[in-house]
Amino acid sequence: MKNDKKSQALFYTVNKVSEILQTTPKTVRQYINMKQLSAHRLPNNGGYRISESDLKSFIGSLRID
Repeated sequence: MKNDKKSQALFYTVNKVSEILQTTPKTVRQYINMKQLSAHRLPNNGGYRISESDLKSFIGSLRID
């Protein structure tokens, strides 16, 4: 199987998203729990991963025109 980065989805941890948004991991988890930010839950440790596209959509939804 060819490893092509362009076809692979990029996922972020809660900590990385909190850095990008300049907020706390707790706040990011609240966004997830309130269904404002979509995330994937990992089966073994229960952590979250947020796709790059979901993060971009979330940031776009915060825009005030």
